Amino acid sequence: MIEFEHVVKTYSGSTTPAIESFNHRVEQGSTTVFVGPSGCGKTTLLRMVNRMIEPDSGKILVRGHDVADTDPVELRRSIGYVMQHSGLLPHRTVTDNIAVVARLNGANKKDARERAAEMMELVGLEPELAPRYPGELSGGQAQRVGVARGLVADPDIILMDEPFGAVDPVVRRGLQEEILTLQDRDPKTILMVTHDIDEAFLLGDQIVLLGGSGKIEQSGTAEQFVTDPANERVRDFIGAESHSLQIRQHGGKQLLVDRHGRVRGVLE
Repeated sequence: MIEFEHVVKTYSGSTTPAIESFNHRVEQGSTTVFVGPSGCGKTTLLRMVNRMIEPDSGKILVRGHDVADTDPVELRRSIGYVMQHSGLLPHRTVTDNIAVVARLNGANKKDARERAAEMMELVGLEPELAPRYPGELSGGQAQRVGVARGLVADPDIILMDEPFGAVDPVVRRGLQEEILTLQDRDPKTILMVTHDIDEAFLLGDQIVLLGGSGKIEQSGTAEQFVTDPANERVRDFIGAESHSLQIRQHGGKQLLVDRHGRVRGVLE
């Protein structure tokens, strides 16, 4: 669904590549999470998919087509995009913030607003929030509007750039659970960026841990990271004790438990 082939990117004024010969395939209907420290290139890679950033060389294929040969406006309209701080238009209501994407994709005003209402219900937003403006919303509400907007055109691909990084832990967990529920109901191809390994473990079918210049330190499932970390850098990033974590079943879920019996994460 999304393929990176020998992708290279060096920003102007830098002698060190932001991305150096990156190769990876994101499978259709899966959630793939790029995770790593600041400056590792994960957001650069994400934004290359919808041509917000252009590679210096290499290819990015979406649905089997090189994005370099695709009109960037049409490409972006065909891909959902959810970002940190929601990116809402402050002068538009909740309904209009969601509906505007449907309108850009050809829906008439009535259909777009009906679709916006459906998306609000889908992501757990109360109907009375519809006429409010972004400044009248809590952080969690605003982020849910951002998710609804990313889904309103029913894209088969969704890009998520640190989507829950600006909300508190309780709200963040609720939003994460919402994404899991939505994926169970109607699987999309999701490519997500985060610096939080616990979030990657929870949401990712496949996790790609990046080092400097987009080097892949390890790629695989959460269980593979925990039970068979590729190197010391992977062990350090997932936690000094993570190599000694155990997987235990509890209430239908797989819990990651450290040697002291403390729950350190959940595998879905």
